[in-house]
Amino acid sequence: MKNSLFHENEFSIFGKAAAYLPLIMATSLCAFNIFRGIVPTPYAFIITIAGFMLFLIAKTFVISKGIAVSFGTKVMSPTMANVYLLGYWLMIVGILSTFEAINLIISGSI
Repeated sequence: MKNSLFHENEFSIFGKAAAYLPLIMATSLCAFNIFRGIVPTPYAFIITIAGFMLFLIAKTFVISKGIAVSFGTKVMSPTMANVYLLGYWLMIVGILSTFEAINLIISGSI
């Protein structure tokens, strides 16, 4: 039996599928647009840059503690962990928004 501490917010197998399936579909459509050389919303890349800046801020605080290499949020304060995760999500949303195919599907271009 798993330790029940701090596991109340974990997704079930169906919750994981519901979260990852749209992301996989959007990523596939983005890859299709990249392959075709189509960038429907290039200014959405600003979202990616903002996410990368948040990521760098969180990593800078870790480096200032004297930890040169770290993965994940284990050595971060809760605030910096949230900044780090928000940065990652903004990078994902920015890339997906830059190469999104929804407008092309709706307009009938695909």
